[in-house]
Amino acid sequence: MAVDTGWRGTVNCSGEAMRTGFWIALVVVAALSAVLWATGITIPEGHQHHLAQPHGACGTQASEHAADHLPNPARHREHSAALELVALCSETHVAVKSGDWSASSTWAEGKSPAANARVRIPSGVTVKVDQEVPAKIDWIRVDGALVWSTEHAASVNAGTIVVTPEGALEIGTEDHPVSKTVVAKLTFAARTFRDRKHDPFDMAGGLISMGAIRIHGAKKTAWKIPRSQLLSGATEFKFDQPPSNWSVGDELIVPGTSDTSNEDETPTIASVDGEQIRLDRPLKYAHLTPDGTSVPMGNLTRNVRIASEAAAPLSARGHIMFLHQQTGVNIDGAEFRDLGRTDAKQAQTSPDLDEAGNLVLGSDDNTIGRYALHFHVVSGARIDIPPHVVRNSVVRGSPKHGIVNHGGHLLAESNVTFVIAGSHFFAENGTEIGSFRRNLAVRSTGSGEDLVSRMGIFDNGHQGHGFWMQSAGVRVTDNWAFGHAGGAYVVFGYAFAEGNNRTYFDARNTDNRVNADAEGRISTSDVDLYFARNYVAGSTDGVEIWNHKLLAPHPSQSLIEDITVWNVSRHALFIPYVRDTLIRNIYAYGGERHMDTDFAIGGNSQTENITFQNVTAERFPTGLLLPRRGINTVDGAFLRNRTNIMIESANRPFRMVALRNIHVPSEGATTNLDLKDMAVPSNGDVAMLFENDRIFWSDSAGKTFRLYFGSQNETFVPFADKGPADLKGLTSGEIRARFGVAFGGQLAPVDAKPLPRSNATMALVDTDNLAPTPKELEFAQNPSNELYPLAGQHIVNTEDQTAKSRWTFAGAASGPERPNFVFVKKTSPKLIVHPLLRKLEIHPDDVRYGYRLEGIVADMVDNRITEMVFIQDFPILRPDGQGQIALDVKFPDPAGDMTSLPLSLTVSERAVRRGRNYEFYKQAQYCGKCSFYAEMERDIRAMFPRMQNVE
Repeated sequence: MAVDTGWRGTVNCSGEAMRTGFWIALVVVAALSAVLWATGITIPEGHQHHLAQPHGACGTQASEHAADHLPNPARHREHSAALELVALCSETHVAVKSGDWSASSTWAEGKSPAANARVRIPSGVTVKVDQEVPAKIDWIRVDGALVWSTEHAASVNAGTIVVTPEGALEIGTEDHPVSKTVVAKLTFAARTFRDRKHDPFDMAGGLISMGAIRIHGAKKTAWKIPRSQLLSGATEFKFDQPPSNWSVGDELIVPGTSDTSNEDETPTIASVDGEQIRLDRPLKYAHLTPDGTSVPMGNLTRNVRIASEAAAPLSARGHIMFLHQQTGVNIDGAEFRDLGRTDAKQAQTSPDLDEAGNLVLGSDDNTIGRYALHFHVVSGARIDIPPHVVRNSVVRGSPKHGIVNHGGHLLAESNVTFVIAGSHFFAENGTEIGSFRRNLAVRSTGSGEDLVSRMGIFDNGHQGHGFWMQSAGVRVTDNWAFGHAGGAYVVFGYAFAEGNNRTYFDARNTDNRVNADAEGRISTSDVDLYFARNYVAGSTDGVEIWNHKLLAPHPSQSLIEDITVWNVSRHALFIPYVRDTLIRNIYAYGGERHMDTDFAIGGNSQTENITFQNVTAERFPTGLLLPRRGINTVDGAFLRNRTNIMIESANRPFRMVALRNIHVPSEGATTNLDLKDMAVPSNGDVAMLFENDRIFWSDSAGKTFRLYFGSQNETFVPFADKGPADLKGLTSGEIRARFGVAFGGQLAPVDAKPLPRSNATMALVDTDNLAPTPKELEFAQNPSNELYPLAGQHIVNTEDQTAKSRWTFAGAASGPERPNFVFVKKTSPKLIVHPLLRKLEIHPDDVRYGYRLEGIVADMVDNRITEMVFIQDFPILRPDGQGQIALDVKFPDPAGDMTSLPLSLTVSERAVRRGRNYEFYKQAQYCGKCSFYAEMERDIRAMFPRMQNVE
């Protein structure tokens, strides 16, 4: 399997940019092969009878609801595991009638729960937490209802609370929220050890609910934008209206906007006077915006407080999981602090049982899904059922992910999230619906690892993000994101798998069902996206949209609009592998530490059919990097960058670009338009340069010009001292006269003139030229997964022993068809295996999980060394009697032909035990800085030292 390396050989790539392009390319292959891999993962034979152990009569009751999920082993296992934490007949205290927690009459034998009590509230019984409960409770099982007083300070400290499907937990209601004069608390007692025998799936510690949850604190404005800028030294601020319930002593978050340092500030309110507040100390930093307005101030204080008793170590923390319910959780005005114990800094693991029902060593080192606020629905989201709701709340201090929608319908609005290591708002598997709107997400750290380092195990969003959407079905609007280590917003449309199945979006949850299959499913990459009115500052990247509608069978247009990004250190809007998208009203302002290859708005080698309307880009090395394929338009742009627009040679036939209403201030030594000529695709296909490619520019007077690359001028010598022998030393005019081909399909007319502040030439054309031709429309409307379009026609292998590898023309210039320019290839591709995989060994415990081989396929096309990323998965491994496993490795050459290479994998106790984590060698805990590209490049050069086999 091979992948175009994206930007290789494009914008004057430095080594760092080349590495970026290399790993971006890997994403496509990793996602596709990961799905194939996942479909080979099964519950080992013998596991099924370990999902729920009988527990006598009590066990029968405990697992009664779980039995409803028997057709779904994963759900059955999770329900059983949760109920076994609070198994019937193991309780020490049972409520016998409804009443106050503190009343002895509420409890059997007249005894209120003492320290380490195991408490059960039966169905039909309601217990009210009427005061601060002094005893630390081991666990509480809620089959009835557990409610907090709304008029008196009340608190519970418990290790684990399980709300069963018929149960309910209530801390205030919408009609009767917790009074603003009191504080209600739920604290999860610190876990002192990990019970791997009785809790193999690491669920204990926190709140696991299969029932109804109602949490309503005092009404409070989550965040508010002051009237004036937040300047250093300021202490007093006015709002357009008084923020609701902001009080003296409330802690605020004032987000930093710098991309070079963390300038977040957390002052407290010293006084409140109507619409004006005064802080307890002056601001240390200026928190500026591009237009002179203000950034939001968030309020971090709520009077319903749910927290872990101990934030460290992570194993001591509690987590919150709403298990498999489609609706029934309503949270408004709560604070969630120091919750979650899954660690973004390490690859996630999934607890696994062996054939004897014992926990596999190491499979729970970093258990997936133990997040701060986790709606663990998994599948079955329905737009016709009321969503779960989290609003006006605070999530603070999570080691991985804040508010997680996993396969459900969730409305998360007007929340404040602060200091989260993974993603603040997370849509996990691509089936999710609902909205993330009007939220404020401040500061993420992340794993420090590459985006693709964990894709194979579907561990996404770990780099540090405000919002990560595996699903485009979640509407993301009116949010603010500051200080994120990766992209502040990421929509990641790659295929996802859970258990043995790939996930699909349910077409019933969208109005546009054009891309649905016969079963009513839409590929997670093909759902129309609506992303609007979002803001970013002080992050590495602003907005990233990955693999969106690239192979959608029918054209429909996604919409990204009204986005403001400033002080980002790489890109404002990055859209790799994206098609059929309208992008309008984008305002992008660069940061302080850009590399030469950074750009404000653009994609990669497979971005296609993009319409830009009214975009602003300032202070970037490059403003717009436009697509290399499809029909693309820029209609309205204000640009002030070192290079304002960059257009590379097309990498698919019949590309069209139309530019109009472009405004560029005259000051400064900038380049308006840079045509990157002779940008040969990464498989060395020079013939692609001769395919049809049209670029147009409409000036302020309404005149339309066709723009031409330098190679399209008659006197240009494209191959002066190297390149195809038949073309070497010839001008473009001579090539056209002799062979009947021209770069971009047409030479520039002799009266073409230079476009000012550009390396392009231009010639006046009729405005009718702006209409796409039938051939351009045909190519644009038919998606292609060709990473190297026409590779099999432009590059061919030969077995002729007398032939030499060379570019040659097939056909004659006088014929009815223009001649084909073909590279006849005799070389064989070579596989360079990743350095950390070259031992070709696997631990015996990991044989059942399969193996992934990865590296680079190198070959020669003329005087170019070509490189293609290689991945091949082996989900089923069969060792022989000597502990060897035969691998039939297959990889393509630049023409697309396959080569077989038999290799042998050794089963060895010395190998790393990595479980399902078959991309372990890319992760920092195993490989340190994980930078092996330079080493692999040296290996490639050593294989082709003098290019002896090329004429």
